[in-house]
Amino acid sequence: MPDTGLTTRPKSFSRQLAFAYAALFCAVFVSAAFYTSRAVEHHTLFQLRESLTLQARLLQHLLTPALVREGDRSKIHHRTLTLGQETGARITVIDPEGLVLGDSERTWEQLLAIDNHAGRPEVQTALQGQIGTSIRFSNTVKAKMLYVALPLMEGEKVSGVLRIAWPLTDVRRVLDAVEKPVLLSCAAGVFFAVLLSFILGRSLTRDIRRLTEAAEQYSRGDLGREILVQSDNEIKVLAGTMTQMALSLRQRIFESESEKVKFSAVLENMKEGVIAVDCANRIMVMNPGAQQMFGISKESALGRPLIEVIRNKALDDLLAGVVKDQTTAAREVELSQPAAKIFKVSAAGISKCEGGICGILVLFDMTEIRRLENIRKEFVANVSHELKTPLTSIQGFIETLRGGALRDSKKSEEFLAMMQEDAERLSRLIQDLLELSRIESRAVPLRGRMLDLKPEVEKAVAVLAGQAGALGVVIENRVSADCSVWADHDRLRQMLVNLLDNAIKFNRPGGRVSIFDGRELDLVRVSVEDTGVGIPENMIARVFERFFRVDKARSRELGGTGLGLAIVKHLVEAHGGTVSCRSEFEKGSVFSFTLRTSPFEPLA
Repeated sequence: MPDTGLTTRPKSFSRQLAFAYAALFCAVFVSAAFYTSRAVEHHTLFQLRESLTLQARLLQHLLTPALVREGDRSKIHHRTLTLGQETGARITVIDPEGLVLGDSERTWEQLLAIDNHAGRPEVQTALQGQIGTSIRFSNTVKAKMLYVALPLMEGEKVSGVLRIAWPLTDVRRVLDAVEKPVLLSCAAGVFFAVLLSFILGRSLTRDIRRLTEAAEQYSRGDLGREILVQSDNEIKVLAGTMTQMALSLRQRIFESESEKVKFSAVLENMKEGVIAVDCANRIMVMNPGAQQMFGISKESALGRPLIEVIRNKALDDLLAGVVKDQTTAAREVELSQPAAKIFKVSAAGISKCEGGICGILVLFDMTEIRRLENIRKEFVANVSHELKTPLTSIQGFIETLRGGALRDSKKSEEFLAMMQEDAERLSRLIQDLLELSRIESRAVPLRGRMLDLKPEVEKAVAVLAGQAGALGVVIENRVSADCSVWADHDRLRQMLVNLLDNAIKFNRPGGRVSIFDGRELDLVRVSVEDTGVGIPENMIARVFERFFRVDKARSRELGGTGLGLAIVKHLVEAHGGTVSCRSEFEKGSVFSFTLRTSPFEPLA
């Protein structure tokens, strides 16, 4: 700021502070004057209201509820006229329906034409059994009036209302008598205070303006400005302190923002779900991992109790316990909503309640791990069972041959044929297991290209024509001639052969197998329909699992390993498609899979 040319003599900050107090005194004086005026007004109105209420209670003995109940308007009006002249107040008597029975400010003719008073606010209050008051302008006396309405009670019933009104001109005169000297004193005080502040505050104003400008910059986040003042007093010390404070604050904000960014980055990218609650178990923090786990948004969860958002009593009790005991705990919790899941939960109570956070939950979704563990157990059990059956059979034949059957050439040939059949079955099983393992581990490269589907189906049908003819099963190729798909040639043949082989094996003698296609946006759905034994409804969801068989005895009899449909499922998924099954028990099944109609980058 440029120099104003004034003499910058060091001045005591106490004198400048005294000026500030003088200005404050002026403000307080004005406020006090205003408050005094309002207080006098309120007190006068209160006294007048109490006086009118007392008069109404006294007049209640003359204008009795019984008199009002009789409803003799002439008699009641005459009495109100007399009482109005004696008291100087306006007296009105009203029945419960709002009809004016008497009014001291109206003639008998005016009374008969007066409007219903049931809508008056003080009358409404009185009709409810309470004393009603109201201030408003009266068209009858052409003045602002204070109305007090008293209910006329007969037992618990209101039989009428006695209302007394008094003009507020007297109140105004009292206020004028008080306000004039107060306002004159206030004006004189303000004038001298302003004059004194102008004389004493020019140099102080200059430095305060610089402090204000710097403070405004600080409030906008610009903390780099240094405050320079010319005064050699306490303000200079304050300016230096503010400058140092700004530098220190800028450093702390930088450090805080850096930590916040780090914390947010870690929290936002954690796979685990993190939930923080206050001491009332209301959610304060929920990271994206937790939102995804429970299928809820942060906006709908924040501020709500944990039990309302995640309806699981075990989880709520665990967190409430660690918050109460200020300890840590860990356990597995099963949730049924929004889907069946298993979580490994770590909970911790925070004693200091930093930022209002009293407890933290860290959740790790164990559902897939538990599912894979169960699949592994089932897989090991199934493989063991599948391998054990032919090995046991081979071992039995060997023991029989060694026990003497070897000398019987006919029996020996039969046993050796059975052993060869079991060995071939073992070989097929091992080959399918190796194939499935390679597909699942993405060790099978897909050499995709655009293929005409109808010729590929015809080739697969030709491979199984002998097997179908032996069972009298007719295979129909109803695939459109212009249907093209993106697929690996060999793997597409493998998928078709597996599905056709399955449809032929579990068909009826003289049955039918149909292959047809359907368009779904950028996909082609290939379906294999048979007229076979079908699948029970409760088993359809499991048909693509390893070693799953609807009829285990018949499947083994037909030479199946239980892995054909699992291989199809994984090959289709490697092509970016999906598999499905529809079936009606004892009527037949439809197995479908989708392939893309444009090039697709296989999963690595």
